[in-house]
Amino acid sequence: MPMKKISIEEFIQKIEAEFPDLPKGQLTPETNFRESMDWDSVNALMFVVLVNIEYDVTLVADEFINANTLQDVYDVVLKKVEEKEAGIKAGTVKAPLTEDESRAAFGALKKEVAKGDKENQ
Repeated sequence: MPMKKISIEEFIQKIEAEFPDLPKGQLTPETNFRESMDWDSVNALMFVVLVNIEYDVTLVADEFINANTLQDVYDVVLKKVEEKEAGIKAGTVKAPLTEDESRAAFGALKKEVAKGDKENQ
């Protein structure tokens, strides 16, 4: 299922929601995120996780090193989302699980773990 195209403004709103210490409404596409945020390894990890959860793509270290502004990061995320969707459409990339499929897989995993626990007793 294609992802709704997100605007840079929505992207920034998600960042502001994830980082409550940031003053709301002050980030812009031109904001240098390293200077505007208390940038450390924990915040970098939180940023990567946010992108992974919200957009189902993974940012790598080089992409952070080469990005200076929120627009730079947004452009990378958007390109990765578009590439992934093109791959899904072409059949070269597997589509993510639906929520029902995820729940079913998790339920099956829980049953297997419980079965293994009983066998090990």
